[in-house]
Amino acid sequence: MEKFEIHMHSTFSDGEFSPTELVRIAKKNGVSVLCLTDHDTFEGIEEFVGAAKSEDIYAFPGIEITVRYRDFTLHLLAYFESAQSLSAELKGQVKDMSGRREKRMRELVARINKMVPEKFRGTIEFENVGRNAEGILARPHLAREMVRLGIVSTTKDAFDHYLVEYNVEYENLGIKEAIQLVRECGGVPVLAHPGERSYSLYNPAKGRAYEDVPGMVKELKSFGLLGMECVYPYHERIGKVKYYEELARQYGLIITGSRDFHGSVTYQSEHLLGATKMGSQFIGQFKEVWAG
Repeated sequence: MEKFEIHMHSTFSDGEFSPTELVRIAKKNGVSVLCLTDHDTFEGIEEFVGAAKSEDIYAFPGIEITVRYRDFTLHLLAYFESAQSLSAELKGQVKDMSGRREKRMRELVARINKMVPEKFRGTIEFENVGRNAEGILARPHLAREMVRLGIVSTTKDAFDHYLVEYNVEYENLGIKEAIQLVRECGGVPVLAHPGERSYSLYNPAKGRAYEDVPGMVKELKSFGLLGMECVYPYHERIGKVKYYEELARQYGLIITGSRDFHGSVTYQSEHLLGATKMGSQFIGQFKEVWAG
């Protein structure tokens, strides 16, 4: 079975490895199809595509866009034939997202500085958080700085005790507009991890039950959504892969799968990159969309 990884993150967003290092790991693991999908940035794409070409790995650019849907947040994956297919409008919107992320991080740093034990208050500095990032700023970068300062022992502790409860949300691009921008570039918009614990359609803690999911998928399909990430680690753990696959088939969506690889940031060892157990028929479906 062909190995692939089409949802992974580099140091340009919240991953452990650089784009070149991700390609090295993929080569070692026998992965032949690869896509980089950093959060809200295309900054690592040039390095990624060049590294993949040198290793004779089939690679194409992607992104994971943080979007607003109804009154909550989702993640939208987008896959493109080449960097040349990215429109100036889409790249401009992505650049604006980076600015909003920086503003959000400054607010989050200020908030967390008030919530940590008194002896650490004021010790977290935005500039030091930024040194942990090559591209956009995300909560894992803040978590690493909190570990360095001795506020917490691990990045997991930072999330468990501070970065979830005291998170700062920011205004995201609407999902309908995001899908349209992707489609205008000939790209393939795919809903990421629809059943994960956060950024998901299903979230009983927020009042979204399984009976609500099909109606939302139908609406997203009407916006131009073309695919859904069904084979996903959390879906596997809770036994819901078939549920999402059947839902995707019902609405004529492309079924994709991934490890959502970040590296040690999310406690993933290197061997997991490319370990998704499903066929790669979606690649042909992507190519049909790219061909117009």
